[in-house]
Amino acid sequence: MLEIVFSDHFILRQRLRQIPDELAESIYLEAEEHYRDSQTGTLVAVKRLFFHGRMRDVALVYAQRQGKIVLITLHPLQEGQKEKRIRSGRWVTL
Repeated sequence: MLEIVFSDHFILRQRLRQIPDELAESIYLEAEEHYRDSQTGTLVAVKRLFFHGRMRDVALVYAQRQGKIVLITLHPLQEGQKEKRIRSGRWVTL
């Protein structure tokens, strides 16, 4: 398995959004949906889970670099945000 590392941006966002350490890795490993962001070239894993008091889709943005998985950011998706990005072609299913 590839080593998982956290970008500085991820660590900052994790603190601001009060995201537990193990949440990002579980999304990466257990996500039901995986996309490539056609605008940024990054990869996106989406998992539906209980987050900050309610069920919602949470997106984990990451990249594969030099044999590692680099976690870039993690954020809850707004209602309809995932579908809009898929329809527009921004997120392409892997």
